[in-house]
Amino acid sequence: MENAVMRQDLKSAEEAGIQALESLYLVREKLNSAKKWGILDILGGNLISTYVKHSKIDEVEGLIEQARIKLTDFQKMLRKVEAPSQLQLEISGFLTFADFAFDNPITDYLVQTKLQTLGEEVDDTIQMTEKLLNHIQRQ
Repeated sequence: MENAVMRQDLKSAEEAGIQALESLYLVREKLNSAKKWGILDILGGNLISTYVKHSKIDEVEGLIEQARIKLTDFQKMLRKVEAPSQLQLEISGFLTFADFAFDNPITDYLVQTKLQTLGEEVDDTIQMTEKLLNHIQRQ
């Protein structure tokens, strides 16, 4: 009986891990889009590229929250294993305002740097989640 319970727990953990991973892949995809708009903005974009970039950033923020919830669910299923859930997009209100109000290469660069850092965090979390999921699937 314990073997069946363990298998069910592993199956539930696997499903939660797959959902978390899919959510993280979506974050990465949308974040890459925001970074592309950020590069355009740095290379001489205008108010429209700034607006689109921040629109993409807003999408990413919502997706990050969804990914955080799914990672928490995955973590609960793996009570003995810690899964990183340090996904945050911390572009301050001032930095967003400054990017619109003072649309110039310096503020564009600061926003792009934040996006790059977040991209690295997302990639690290994807890698860790993939490792945990692979470990579960081998069991």
